[in-house]
Amino acid sequence: MRRRWSWNLRVACSVCGIWLASACSAAILTYPGAAPCNTTLQACVNSSSAGDTVQLATNSLIAEFVTVNNTLTIEPAPGFAPSVQGLFAAVTSTNIIFTVQNLAGLGNVRTVLAPGGGNLTFNVLNNVINSASFNGAVEVDAGTGAPGAYGTATVTVTGNRITQGPSGGSCADAIAVIGVPAGFTATITQNDITVNNLSQCGGIDVVVGAGAVATATIDRNLVHGSNFDLGILVRNFGNNPGQPGGLLTAEVSNNLVYGQNGNTGAPAGLVASADGNNASLNAQFVNNTVSDGRTGVIISARTDLGANITGGLFNNIVVFNSQSGIGIDTGLPGFSNSHNLHFGNASEFFTPGPGTINADPLFTNRAGQDYTLAGGSPAINAGLDSALAPIFNRDLAGHARRVGTIDIGAYEFSFGAPIPALDPAALLVLALLVGAAFLHAGRRRRARV
Repeated sequence: MRRRWSWNLRVACSVCGIWLASACSAAILTYPGAAPCNTTLQACVNSSSAGDTVQLATNSLIAEFVTVNNTLTIEPAPGFAPSVQGLFAAVTSTNIIFTVQNLAGLGNVRTVLAPGGGNLTFNVLNNVINSASFNGAVEVDAGTGAPGAYGTATVTVTGNRITQGPSGGSCADAIAVIGVPAGFTATITQNDITVNNLSQCGGIDVVVGAGAVATATIDRNLVHGSNFDLGILVRNFGNNPGQPGGLLTAEVSNNLVYGQNGNTGAPAGLVASADGNNASLNAQFVNNTVSDGRTGVIISARTDLGANITGGLFNNIVVFNSQSGIGIDTGLPGFSNSHNLHFGNASEFFTPGPGTINADPLFTNRAGQDYTLAGGSPAINAGLDSALAPIFNRDLAGHARRVGTIDIGAYEFSFGAPIPALDPAALLVLALLVGAAFLHAGRRRRARV
């Protein structure tokens, strides 16, 4: 039977399409291991085929900057906690899926989408990344600015613990996804980002220009530190005069930013900027908390250049910022605000919309950077339910997002522990188990009678 199964598998691999053939040929390479993985990690990666996985069987730092040229996953071997100095991948005409996951240490990881028409899928999952270089901890350049046909980038950065510092007087953002002129779809979620002494740089920077069209989801991230310029920035710097300015659509939800105190460019905890010719930006900022910084929120567009921002600012807590709280440019009729809580900011530059609250949010322990809501907070049950899409069903702590009416801020008030998310299959199994338990209990009761 085993021989027959193997023969059938070989036949299937030989006659099916490219995807199945690739899956059938995928291998796991171990570094350090047998040749050619017995010298350097670069040599091991160079020997890989598209779809392979390189597992790192060491607890030491691999002091190499490694270049990846095909579809590849890099991860620890079972039982190991490896670190790598740096990783880089470039896409031209061939599609590449590049995944980096579960590394105990990483200096930085960078990808470039160059002309040639190839598509990039880039996954950075559950790593510890410590960066102090000209490049950010996680950096995606979707486009080099050179003429030619570009593919698109699909980027997922989830569950990482990132520390970003300066290098030689220069700075870089911890996570930067830049589309010039290529488009991208970026999902940046559940990252814990510490940023220090970064001058005009900061936490999460998502930017398009030169007519690029892109979307970004930035959800449940923590950005904190000192002397950094921006917490989360979404920006479109437009195009040359008379040319289409592109569009960035961004959902920024359930994030916490504290400690921002830079003062270069457009510094703030949350920033939406459309600052070039015909730049269009649709930005939804919902259920975020920005506290104890210099500037809370900036929404700014060069309308004199044909730039525009639509979307809105809903259910956010913006408090205790030393220069200003919320600033929204006039002349943006497509951008609205409601159900935000602001308090203790030195000044405000917006016209408050419906449901706005000016009161102390009553954090659980502000001095200890615990920005959850204490009992009696005016933010509890005071938000606008329809502002947050149902798909965003967890707050920053992992609790159910709606307990009664949605609360204002990154955290939903809750007495309990985080509720794990169950997929439909798990819910079905749970229902069957509960039903079986009741049926068994009923049979036992009848037997006793």
